[in-house]
Amino acid sequence: MIGFVSALSASLAIIILVTISALVGYIESIFPTHGLIKINESKYRYVMKGYYIDEKLLREVILTVDDVGLTEKVGSYQTGCNYGFNTSEREMTVIPTFNYVTLNQYFSSSMPIDNIMVIEEKGQINTCFIDINLGERVLPGSEETEQPETVKEDENG
Repeated sequence: MIGFVSALSASLAIIILVTISALVGYIESIFPTHGLIKINESKYRYVMKGYYIDEKLLREVILTVDDVGLTEKVGSYQTGCNYGFNTSEREMTVIPTFNYVTLNQYFSSSMPIDNIMVIEEKGQINTCFIDINLGERVLPGSEETEQPETVKEDENG
């Protein structure tokens, strides 16, 4: 009888351990990675742990970009969030708008900030991010516009 109870409790313990490890694996799979991720040759994405940008986070992003050696290649920044798993589209449209204003205030026209991006993502916990777009840096108002040439007529003929 004691052997039967021991075998039953050992089996139950193994089932509980397998269930817990499967649950932990699932939870880890729905959490996104944080930090700098390369999207393609012209875009990196800094996935934030929270939703809102503050000065401390911006310093961390700038230092991370500098550590990777991309500082001179940055053309613009862009804020965004994804929605669909645990947040609504409306909420994740308001947050990057606030982050857009924060980025504009922080860089105060020294770096171009692109429009916000909102992406539907149903497979993982929703987060916000800062996209680092590589390329030529074009500041608002600094685009060269062609001026029409004025031809001065000669008074003699």
